Amino acid sequence: MVRVLVVSGVILAVLVAGLFVAFSVWFGSYIQSEGFRAMVAEKTGKLFDASAGFSPLRWTGASAYAESATLEGSSSSALKSLSARELRAEMNWRAVFSGSWRVEEITITRLDGEWRPPDRGAPASAISPDQAAAPSGFLALLPKKFELGLLSVGNASLRFRGAEIAGASLAVKPDGTGWIFEGKGGRLTSPWAPGLDITDFRVRQQGNEFFLTRGNLRLGANGKILLSGESASGGRLEISWDGIASSDVFKGEWHRRLEGVLSGTATLAAPDTFRGSAVLRDGRLENLPMLATIAEFTQNPAFRRMPLQEVRGDFIRENNRWHVSNFSAESKGLLKIEGAAVIGHGGALEGEFQIGVTPHTLQWLPGSRERVFTKARDGYLWTDLKVGGTIEKPTENLSARMASAMGEEIIGTGANLIEKAPGTAVEGVKGVLDILRPLVP
Repeated sequence: MVRVLVVSGVILAVLVAGLFVAFSVWFGSYIQSEGFRAMVAEKTGKLFDASAGFSPLRWTGASAYAESATLEGSSSSALKSLSARELRAEMNWRAVFSGSWRVEEITITRLDGEWRPPDRGAPASAISPDQAAAPSGFLALLPKKFELGLLSVGNASLRFRGAEIAGASLAVKPDGTGWIFEGKGGRLTSPWAPGLDITDFRVRQQGNEFFLTRGNLRLGANGKILLSGESASGGRLEISWDGIASSDVFKGEWHRRLEGVLSGTATLAAPDTFRGSAVLRDGRLENLPMLATIAEFTQNPAFRRMPLQEVRGDFIRENNRWHVSNFSAESKGLLKIEGAAVIGHGGALEGEFQIGVTPHTLQWLPGSRERVFTKARDGYLWTDLKVGGTIEKPTENLSARMASAMGEEIIGTGANLIEKAPGTAVEGVKGVLDILRPLVP
């Protein structure tokens, strides 16, 4: 009896070993088959609400390598398209015995992806039940569930609504029914700002909504920009910045006219409403024609390179027009400007301001206090100022009004005024006369 049991045990062990070997051979053949690749593509597509495709898989132990992979999102998906180059996946075969195909980590050399606001009118893509016959044989023993762990990308380019992240390293991992994207390095470009260097960012995707929980960017040597926001309800992005040199923002004529350090906050509400407040400190304004004229009139060279303690204002960008309000700029002891302006298509400029100068500035500008700067407030004498032209080549109405006022005063009593003026002012008044002659009929 014992001998029968021993023989039966040996036979059973041989059968089990044979079945295991047969299953192993079959399994090794299956994971290299087109059927397995199609199954992986189907499961991956369901994870991202997209249709997926993979180039042929090459196996080394538990590692699978593919030259490329693509995803094309459905009309209801936030994902538009995704393409990956040089993928390597690390499988956890032990999970097969607990009923799951589990990919522990996928490393990708390069990833290009584009996301979009989903078509909210389109029905969500439904995963229809499998109408095929139930699998038989060894296939019936295989897992039905697919799990994806960490996705690591060496070089990612991601686009959304005109903004692009390029050259960032990226880690993607599942988060419940959503995904977490964490990135470092690279550069962010968009239609609304100069190119920015990325320190790091973190985005959570839940369904078709995105939540930017952290975005740290750099501009220039010391500029820091912080971002947060979400795509829900049309999209909203909160922005704050500090320590940004004006030379890293302003281009063209204003690059050489204005210097200072910028800070501020703003909100970008999709698709094209950008509003906020900005401050420039420790600044300097130079090479501005109006200030050059005032410097000529007053014989005060400080107006040519005018220090600015603070410039601040509120702004709204909407329909390609900038509306600037609550604008204030001051150079203590020289000048202060307050008002509002609109910058339209092509940089067209239209603004109405109040400009104030110190009484000392006007002491040798005959007629200006009586005819132009007639209102006293906050230690300055004020007048209206209208600007036009373009942002690159602004025009103003102050110079002509000053010339007219001085001309009426000086040309009528010029000789007598020169005789009464202190000796140091005589040359200045003569210079003013030379300026005024072509301006006054």
